Amino acid sequence: MNEKRFTAVMKALAVNAGVELPKDVLTLYFKALKHIPDQEFEQGIKTVLLTWEYNRIPPLAVIIKAIKGDPKKQIEDQAEIQAAHVIGCIGIFRPDFTDPVTAHLMLRRWKWIAWSTTVLESDLKWWAKDFKEAYRAFSGPETPLQIEAMPELKKLTADIGI
Repeated sequence: MNEKRFTAVMKALAVNAGVELPKDVLTLYFKALKHIPDQEFEQGIKTVLLTWEYNRIPPLAVIIKAIKGDPKKQIEDQAEIQAAHVIGCIGIFRPDFTDPVTAHLMLRRWKWIAWSTTVLESDLKWWAKDFKEAYRAFSGPETPLQIEAMPELKKLTADIGI
């Protein structure tokens, strides 16, 4: 990123907030944001200029969210899109669920063929709400799609049902 252009954009942000921009703050922001392409940075700053409501320079996190987008919002949007996609596939015997979370949910949790042939149109609103909640839960980076049992538990349950 061009340091002169960065300084000019940040000073515009400071003028908008009605504050002075200390050199050390400018240096800190530049070091944190220098890897972002100029065009993305300027678009993010435009977003902040249009939405920031406080008389101070926005924190780095606000600027980064404006540039990259809020990950929680992205997952929420993706869940909405996938719920609509699944509803649109009703009536198709073997739909192509390319999204791995959607595929997992519609194969394991809702069993596609049984669900798609029995779901009532009046229930779709509530199903979409449940689907989006499950999608968000399975989309978290720390949540595995499949829970593996501990070896001790596997050994203990190995002879059950024989």
